[in-house]
Amino acid sequence: DDLRIVEGRLGEILADLSKLDAQNSSDEKDDANLKTTWTNAGIFLATLLLQKGEESATKQASDLLSERGFAYRLSVESLMHNHSAPSNPPTRYSAAWDGILSDPLLRRLDATFGPTSEFWERHDYSDGSGGKDPSPYFSYIVPINSGASTNSTSQPTALDAIIRRIQRQISDLFPDVNECKYCEWWAHCRPHSSGHQLHFDSDDEGRGGVRNPVCSTVINLSADVGMGGETLVTTQTSSGRSLATKGWLCTNERNRLLVFRGDLLHGVVPGPRVVSRSTGDSKSKEEERETRRVTFMVAFWKDICIQDKEGHGCARPFSRVASEGWAKPFSEVVGEEEDVQTDNVVDKAKDPFFQVPVWTDVDVEKNKQNGVSVKEIRKYKLALPPYEDFFQFFS
Repeated sequence: DDLRIVEGRLGEILADLSKLDAQNSSDEKDDANLKTTWTNAGIFLATLLLQKGEESATKQASDLLSERGFAYRLSVESLMHNHSAPSNPPTRYSAAWDGILSDPLLRRLDATFGPTSEFWERHDYSDGSGGKDPSPYFSYIVPINSGASTNSTSQPTALDAIIRRIQRQISDLFPDVNECKYCEWWAHCRPHSSGHQLHFDSDDEGRGGVRNPVCSTVINLSADVGMGGETLVTTQTSSGRSLATKGWLCTNERNRLLVFRGDLLHGVVPGPRVVSRSTGDSKSKEEERETRRVTFMVAFWKDICIQDKEGHGCARPFSRVASEGWAKPFSEVVGEEEDVQTDNVVDKAKDPFFQVPVWTDVDVEKNKQNGVSVKEIRKYKLALPPYEDFFQFFS
């Protein structure tokens, strides 16, 4: 019911915009604002329609996208979080394990990154909802050369223990992590319907050329296993010249570790449909946690450009902020009782991945006429179309 109301309202907005456009305003600023609203309303509605998985809705979405200049889009299967084909990717691409952290270490991550924690406010974090633009990307760097610690003593901290635990678990599949000198970590706290556009993890956000980590990892901290979008890992690489032929959605499970090769195109597809929420005026901390997809990411680097600058941004030294209040759960020294799993491995998650197609044509006949359909691009190894030709989702 809620989705139908939203879809109807978006349709009304687009109809109203068409009437305003017919009035031929001479104000360039007004025209630009109308064009932005027309574009955003259209792609928002297209996202909702594609997530229905119905033929008529998909056709309507394709018309909206074609009008807005898109030639390609993510598949309906990926946007619907289609779980009809459980299939693990080759381990050279990705893998997942459950129960990765001990309960004490997991509680420390909860204390640091819970939806109501100080971390988000201190970093002026915005998930893009409520009319506020999403926060610029920010992350922290931790040295992981032998004997390094994130505090002034040489004793291991909680963050050290978490990083070692991840490194040990993934080292059999990605042995180069044992040669890495640095870890880069960051976190997100987003609503169920919020996604993260497909991208490549890169040093300094790709400025000066794309340089990828050995691998990247994600630990899910959400209490509700059905909360939020799922990570989509594809076969498309940062150095390759071909579109992804396959992709895998990794389902959300608390304390699940996902790893994928550092040069792969990946992102988070918005959660489909709606989730139940508390009907009261206020929510408890646990209820608030259940309305957010909370994740902690760690990338392993052999080398990375550390941005030792004031303020928040990418690749800042964690040592600059380790003494701040929000970082206390990370920075405290831990004993063996908290670090019990560091040298152990856990079993791989059972059926966490579902294979889905990645790219498809918005208007396949039109693309065929121009000789640039997805099939032709792959078959004849044509140059990749511009990034702006690809529609992913509204988020």
